[in-house]
Amino acid sequence: MGARTVWILTHSRLGDRQQMEKLAAALGWPFTVKQLVFRPPNVPFLARLLLDRSISDSLDAPWPDLVLCGEARTSVIARDIKRRSGGRIKIVCLGRPAGDPAQFDLVLTTAQYRLPKAANVVELALPLVVEEATLQPDAGGGMADIARPVTTVLVGGTALPERLDSTAASSLARDLLAHQQKTGGTLLIVTSPRTGAAAGEALARAIPPPHIVHLWRKGEDNPYRRFLALADEIVVTSDSVSMAADALAAGKPASVYRLPRKATAKDAVVEGLFARVYGEAPCPFWLKPAKWLFDTGLIEVRADRPRLFERLVREGRLGWFGAARTEKHFAAPDEFDVILPRITALF
Repeated sequence: MGARTVWILTHSRLGDRQQMEKLAAALGWPFTVKQLVFRPPNVPFLARLLLDRSISDSLDAPWPDLVLCGEARTSVIARDIKRRSGGRIKIVCLGRPAGDPAQFDLVLTTAQYRLPKAANVVELALPLVVEEATLQPDAGGGMADIARPVTTVLVGGTALPERLDSTAASSLARDLLAHQQKTGGTLLIVTSPRTGAAAGEALARAIPPPHIVHLWRKGEDNPYRRFLALADEIVVTSDSVSMAADALAAGKPASVYRLPRKATAKDAVVEGLFARVYGEAPCPFWLKPAKWLFDTGLIEVRADRPRLFERLVREGRLGWFGAARTEKHFAAPDEFDVILPRITALF
């Protein structure tokens, strides 16, 4: 089979885009990244209406063979592209699509999304690792002589129900400093696009030199991979499964720092409906209207990241920050042996 053409639909999540680029590269097929811009509000069901076509990349023919998407709103646009192409293209969604997964040719998901089992749904152990941390002998950025052990801390941001505001960031700083007092060495802390100014500044104020706090800024050099490579142990905040995958791929002891969680009343109602709709098979008749809301993407249950982390803790792959654990090094599994044949089989 010859090379197929690929469109990657991306909006705001850099990690998803990087995973899709790695997947397309592993397939060996030429790909084009399509940057999409949406007007508010963030309602996936209305994505077609809210797509700002004047500043988004063109989505007109000639059509690709394969569309990759990784966010709820881009998944809605992917379905629209397939409709406009007369059903010719195939759609592969990473993570959780908006609405019923049956509307996609293949969904590559992880446990926190709790997608129902289906022939077109493949549950991976972890998200795809974009790039393993490597460090050349001369690439330490002037940090070759820092005190060991090095604790690298990957800081995410608010991803409901996990919350990272200035108060939570101050608590994180206190706990990291207390940990460093026991272990000695140096803290290397790097924030992300989602961290936010208030939380980042709270960390920077609370963590004194010789520890290093790098605040993410668009267009500036990001020492994320360098800090991973320098680490003797890695701590990640509980809002990001992708960061945990990167930490495990680095082959260092890794732990997850629990951010405070706060569910809204709406979250509680949706969780209850989700448990009733998908707790019985087939879905009871009187719950069909609620299932329709899930299938159309009008409502969706929040990602349950602790569900995935707890499984990894039970398997000895990582630990909860501050809890006793059995140290085991773990390299993230290579999922491509499963993924690539499934995608090529679509054609």
